[in-house]
Amino acid sequence: MRPALRCLVWELDNTMWDGVVCDATSSAPRPAALRTLRTLSDRGIWHAVASRSDRTLTLDRLYRHGLYEMFSALEIGWGRKSASIVRIARTLGLSLDTIAFVDDEPVERAEVSRALPQVRCYAARNIDVLTALPDFKPVLGTGPTPTPPLGFDRVPVF
Repeated sequence: MRPALRCLVWELDNTMWDGVVCDATSSAPRPAALRTLRTLSDRGIWHAVASRSDRTLTLDRLYRHGLYEMFSALEIGWGRKSASIVRIARTLGLSLDTIAFVDDEPVERAEVSRALPQVRCYAARNIDVLTALPDFKPVLGTGPTPTPPLGFDRVPVF
């Protein structure tokens, strides 16, 4: 049995929004992508970005649409997506088998699948159904034990 997913890594162009940021052809975020982002966040799944794009333009777009704070790690540049995903996993302290990747380009998904076979890859055209897949259902007991706020577990009982 595979471990529960802890992070969905997004390509942004033609996945989060239609078009490409660098070509000024991108539009507002896709409603289905926003629903998926929010639903998975509510389930405790983190989000990260592995996007081959201009960093400044992409960050501007994320800020403008109020999405920047929803991502735990950002890898925006011109390298291989698999290398970006490895850096994201290290940054977040996650094993690769707890990471999924969504991209509109089959060649990008194939590159990640070949380099990182433990990462689950999904086509952007299926973004609206990801939340219904078993891989994206929360599994009880997979996260760290919550700690009481302000150390109340040390308060004596009278």
